[in-house]
Amino acid sequence: MRFAARRPTFLALLLALAFLVTVATPAQADSPRIVASILPIHSLVAALAGDTHEVELLVPASASPHGYSMRPSEARRLQQADLVVWVGPELEGFLERSLHGIADRATVISLMHDLDLDLLEGRTGGVWEGHHDHGDDGGHGHDDHPHDDHNGHADHAHDHDAHDHDAHGSDNHGHAAHDDGHGHAHGDYDSHLWLSPGVARAIVEQLAERLAELDPEQAATIRDNRDGLLQRIDEMDARIAEQLAPVRDQRFMVFHDAYQYFEQHYGLNAAGSISVDPSRMPGARRLSELRGRLAEGDVACLFTEPQFRPALAETVAEGTGTRLGMLDPIGAELEPGPDAWFLLMQGMADGFTDCMAHNGS
Repeated sequence: MRFAARRPTFLALLLALAFLVTVATPAQADSPRIVASILPIHSLVAALAGDTHEVELLVPASASPHGYSMRPSEARRLQQADLVVWVGPELEGFLERSLHGIADRATVISLMHDLDLDLLEGRTGGVWEGHHDHGDDGGHGHDDHPHDDHNGHADHAHDHDAHDHDAHGSDNHGHAAHDDGHGHAHGDYDSHLWLSPGVARAIVEQLAERLAELDPEQAATIRDNRDGLLQRIDEMDARIAEQLAPVRDQRFMVFHDAYQYFEQHYGLNAAGSISVDPSRMPGARRLSELRGRLAEGDVACLFTEPQFRPALAETVAEGTGTRLGMLDPIGAELEPGPDAWFLLMQGMADGFTDCMAHNGS
């Protein structure tokens, strides 16, 4: 009887506890669901949101967004999102159709098409000559860095409506296709924009206002997070510029043309790339041109990426004296979170100096 008499009290306590748990986290339950496409962008958005919102990552960092295919769980995550932040169809062509399907109920922000950013024109693959111009968009690494307006380059035009989005779909990424350098695989503009600290600052500034509009109750906290994030970007930028200064004149090539924003910002000296789009095999003529360029002996390093097998780069560099290095533009081995973008950028700087600082010429 004593046990039976206590049973209602026990049940009441359980119900009360469940009620307290429910009311203790109303903000989390009502908070907009935010999804960011790739790790570097997720990191910046997560740093802006701080404790106000949970930001989910869509594409695993170990995967390349070029020609990616979503798993069912990732497709559901996208369908449940209230806000999606992505670079644009030039990079994540696989997302275009899915995002079109949720545009009537979710806020979708393309960094390339919905923000006012200094975008660089895409390059063709192969050998580049005359690209080492320290006066062009970034100079010695800080022309696009100061706190004034970064968005005044008229030559970039930003006529995003002129882009034919249908031309950027996943059909472009067929693995049987060859990239012979007769066009820009990513469209008119280079989509790897997160690799410029100057562009990253502009992203942070503009996304902060979008997030504040989405959740006015958290606007003050989001703007405080923005200010701290901008200061942290500036401090990291100054450290990396100093680190890279000794290797700025060393020539290098890359497997995948993903680094133009980093190169321009820090005034580095790229000599060419094996591929513009890593899902498209380079033709025999380009490989021959690249080997001929490496044979000239003044290219210190050829950089590969952890997302792709290095065999092709090894074949191109074999017997030329050019060292192989590793750069990771997406953060393949990093844990998602507010620190990931900073770790990625520092890893980029370390990758350059680890390979090129050994060159005695």
